[in-house]
Amino acid sequence: MGIKNRRKRKLKIAMVVERFPPDLGGSGIRFSKIAERLSHRHEIDIITLGSPNIQDLMCTFNIHRFDADKLPVLTYHRINRVIGHSFSTFFQLLFRSYDVIDVDIWPLVPFFSTKIAQANTRTIVSWNVAWPLSFNKNINRISNLLARIISTLSTDNITVSDFARESLVKYLRMSPGKIKVIPNGIDTSFTKAKLKPKWGRLIFVGRFEPQKRLDLLLEAFKIVRKRINDIELHIIGGGPLRQQMMIASRNLSGLYVHDPIPADRRDELAYELSRSWVFASASEFETYGLSIAESMSLGLPVILTRTPYNAAINEFVKHGHNGLIVEHNQPRAIADAIERLYRDQQLWKKLSSNAKCSTLFHSWDEIANEVETVYQKSGRR
Repeated sequence: MGIKNRRKRKLKIAMVVERFPPDLGGSGIRFSKIAERLSHRHEIDIITLGSPNIQDLMCTFNIHRFDADKLPVLTYHRINRVIGHSFSTFFQLLFRSYDVIDVDIWPLVPFFSTKIAQANTRTIVSWNVAWPLSFNKNINRISNLLARIISTLSTDNITVSDFARESLVKYLRMSPGKIKVIPNGIDTSFTKAKLKPKWGRLIFVGRFEPQKRLDLLLEAFKIVRKRINDIELHIIGGGPLRQQMMIASRNLSGLYVHDPIPADRRDELAYELSRSWVFASASEFETYGLSIAESMSLGLPVILTRTPYNAAINEFVKHGHNGLIVEHNQPRAIADAIERLYRDQQLWKKLSSNAKCSTLFHSWDEIANEVETVYQKSGRR
């Protein structure tokens, strides 16, 4: 009985994550969903960036933000965010006491701020980004060195896919037994939504960043538009390439750029997906691929490109079963796959049915319970 009570004891938990709603990012969505569910049983603080907003006050957990835009502007805005998040994390944690701290791995440096401020507190690392940590070779070397150090200092490690765990074992030489795989969850707004696709309405959801390879998707769309007049491409998101995408939409008929949908309005995203016909992505890498999983849970077939760092094509997308996987860096191959599904309704129906029937997707309640088990185990040590 004593052991059982200890397992259920109330914990004081800190979650350190750079991007948190309303800022868009897979890590932030994951932490917000878990915090929302566990805050009814535990005391939870979120340490993040951004300006305080009215939505923060409505949460059942505490959110401590730092506005990195207030720092003197350096050459790279990204450096401001890393510096701001690192120093803010240190000062937010220094005078508080926690049973366990969960730190999102990216951008690496805040982990060290956490350890300095809370040297004796059990620290979990959430590897929501596994490999590669950066496309810049020099930064990649530094990132991997820091990641190796972090992997030796963490109490426990959580990652979102078997693919990510294999990457951590291969590239950082981590022990498999030290890594717990807990995937992302799916909101009921996706699983309950009824798919009413507009035939020919392609959709992409995600951050507009170089590794998402929106350039390949646009080239493929240009090719297929010459073959099929009523094809549309809708892209939803924000990020450093948003202005470039807006310019492209003014010059390319059938391309529509939508504002990012906040994490607390996932029902709106489910609605946009339910009106679509195929989800398409040429992303270089996905540690999990939340928007891909959400699309499939709705019954939306997906078209992806084959890259060595894409967890989705290794774990839940099977070519010819619930989606189509084509060669990377070949826009014509993407265009051919789009045309194939447009003209073969029976194939589309087969992929749609199999995508909807996948047993690999879990609710956020299930995911939160699994994470809580890791927190309880770590907090008792």
